[in-house]
Amino acid sequence: MSKVVRFGVSIVVLVVLAGIGWYLNRDSAEKANVGDCMHKVAANELKIVKCGGADADFSVVGKVGDKKESDAMSDEKNVCEAFSEATTLYWWGESGKNGDVLCLKDLKAA
Repeated sequence: MSKVVRFGVSIVVLVVLAGIGWYLNRDSAEKANVGDCMHKVAANELKIVKCGGADADFSVVGKVGDKKESDAMSDEKNVCEAFSEATTLYWWGESGKNGDVLCLKDLKAA
């Protein structure tokens, strides 16, 4: 197989893998913006869903960047203090490094 053909096949494979990666992560919490609604999939996993749907558990009322997980969780009230509607938060990032926080309003609270 010539170098040109191998290079072309490599490019096609990379494009397909990138497309699969995008598709699988298109509704991940990391892509959420203020106004989006979230569904709690697991203990520490949220995904973006349509607002008004039966599976909408939270609404994103704010975002705060550059926070360590330990700081966000130990000082939960102050992290989202600027967002008066926030009832809980969701942190994501790499353990031991700074990450981002979604300030969430519970849509299912009684």
